[in-house]
Amino acid sequence: MISKIQAIVFTVLILVSFVPFTAHAASSEASSITQEIVEGSKGFNPEEVGSRLNKKGEELFEAARSGSNFYIYLALAVFLILLIGGLFYKKLLSIAFLLLFLSIIGYLIINFWPQIFDTVVSILDWLFDKGGSNVEAALGI
Repeated sequence: MISKIQAIVFTVLILVSFVPFTAHAASSEASSITQEIVEGSKGFNPEEVGSRLNKKGEELFEAARSGSNFYIYLALAVFLILLIGGLFYKKLLSIAFLLLFLSIIGYLIINFWPQIFDTVVSILDWLFDKGGSNVEAALGI
């Protein structure tokens, strides 16, 4: 009888054995892919790519922000369900309040991400540019 560990090891060995075949198949097409990359990089404009990437990032952020109200309503509903379940199972009370805490943190991150990011970057800027490098030794200490 095969144990679960033996079955997992056997499955992993079979999956790993197929890796060299796919790598060999990919290496035969490497020259054509390299040519496509060289052809595509001739008309590369980094400012255009950066502006498109920034625009897509703003769209994704707005989509995440618009879903934040649904997120908090869903989190509160699950919290209330766990709270009611906590009347019968005491372990659910701690899980309910942990979920509430994590939900509030997630909601704040979703809604105030640009301000959080700017604050962290400014602290790191201060720490590595001004804070630690220009400190002079105080006299008499």
